[in-house]
Amino acid sequence: MLSACAAPPIISANGAVATARAPVATRTINSSSSTVVVSDASQNDIVVFCARHTACNDCKTLGSVPNVSRSVCHECKTIGSGLSMPQGVATAGSGGDLAPSASTLDYVADFAHQRVVVFTDACNTVRVLDDSGYFPSDVAVAFDGTVAVTNLCPAPSCSGAGNISFYAPGSSNVTRVATGLMSQYYYGDFDGHGNFYNDGLSGNSVQVGVVPYGSTSDMATGISDIGVPGGIQVARNGTINIDDPGCLCIQIYRGSRRVGTVSLSGVVKPVTFALDKSDTHLWVTDVSSKMVDEFPYPAGGEILDQLSGFSEPIGVGVVPSDKP
Repeated sequence: MLSACAAPPIISANGAVATARAPVATRTINSSSSTVVVSDASQNDIVVFCARHTACNDCKTLGSVPNVSRSVCHECKTIGSGLSMPQGVATAGSGGDLAPSASTLDYVADFAHQRVVVFTDACNTVRVLDDSGYFPSDVAVAFDGTVAVTNLCPAPSCSGAGNISFYAPGSSNVTRVATGLMSQYYYGDFDGHGNFYNDGLSGNSVQVGVVPYGSTSDMATGISDIGVPGGIQVARNGTINIDDPGCLCIQIYRGSRRVGTVSLSGVVKPVTFALDKSDTHLWVTDVSSKMVDEFPYPAGGEILDQLSGFSEPIGVGVVPSDKP
C-alpha cells in the first residue's frame, strides 16, 4: 500500500496561502557559512538567506533578527514575472550561463507555470527553460551546465507518465528526454560524470533510477529499500544520498549498497535537502513544521541551525554548492 506521505507536497498543501511573514533564523549552534536558497510553494516565493557573519552586499535586507546567524537577503517573488508553486531548487555557479561575477546562478522548478527559472542570488532573472506540457518537480545542473528536470506528470490534468527533460548548456528548450522506469518522477541529481540519478514511483512501487550521460533511458540502480522517495544529492565522493521521509533520515548508497544513514532528529516531514561545498553540513526542508534545518553530515542527529517563518518550504540549495 502506498503511504499517503509518498505523494509529493506539490499535490497536498499548495494553494492555501498563509499570511506572509519574513522568514528568519531561529537558532544556531555550530552552523556552516553557506548562503541558503529556499522555495516556499504556498507563498510563490524564493527566499535567499545570507551566509553567517557576512554582509548581504548588494542584497536588500527584508528581515533580520539580532543575535542569530542569518538575515534575509531577498524574497524573489518577481523572477520570471512571478512564480507559481515553486518546487525543487539547484545552485550551480555559472552553470553555463553568463552572470555577474559576484553572483551564483540558482534554478527553481516553477511547477504550475511548467518551466524552470534561472536567476541570480540578487533575484535577477537570467533565462527561462520551457517545460511546456509537464509539471516539473525538481531541477539539477551537471558539471558542464547541462540541466535536468524531473517531471511529475503531464499538464494540465496530471494523468499519464512523467519524464526527465534535459537541456543542453545555454539552451532554453528541451534537447533530450529520458523515460523507461517510472510513471512519476520526483527528484534527482547529477554525479561528477554527468549521470543523472532520480527517484519516484512506478505505480505504487518506489524506484531509484539513473540516466547515463547522454542517454534517453532511465535504468534501475538496484537500490530497493527506500520507503518514500525524497530529494537526492550525489556527494563529492560519489555516494548517492536519498531523503527517505518514511524513516526521517537520509540513506547513503555506494552503487546499490547502503553504506550509511543520516538521522534527521526533530524533523517531521523532510522533502528535499542540499549538501554544502565541503560535504560537512546539509540543509533539509520540513514541510510539516514549516522549517528548514541544518545538520552535520554525515553524522546527522543534532539540528545546528534553523530557519522558520515559511508557509510551505520545498526546495533548498546552498551557496557555494556541492559539485561532485
